[in-house]
Amino acid sequence: MSIIADPTNTLLTEMIRATALRHRILATNLANVETPGYQAQEMTFSSALAEAGESNAQASNRPLPVQTLVGVDAQATPRRDGNTVDLDRQMVKLAQNTTWHTAMIQILASRFSGIKAAIRG
Repeated sequence: MSIIADPTNTLLTEMIRATALRHRILATNLANVETPGYQAQEMTFSSALAEAGESNAQASNRPLPVQTLVGVDAQATPRRDGNTVDLDRQMVKLAQNTTWHTAMIQILASRFSGIKAAIRG
């Protein structure tokens, strides 16, 4: 097993990819806030992350890739024009997603800094 490609680093990388995808979806929703009939999209990966985390605990050398599901936001309420994008909800989701994305990057960077320090001695 590679010290760089360990299961935790692999899972963090998958989580960073997933939050980047969610950011693009949320940005698309915001871009279509005034488009009549547009249905807000949502991505779920929390259950996929839980499953991937469980697989890491059971088989620490082979993590599963994080699977994401993209579809219509079931909690969105349509307006008169049929658009389901709620600007406030989307901005909250965007802020939460940005926090998660930044945290995962910082954790991964910290892990690599530790490896770098160990190599330098």
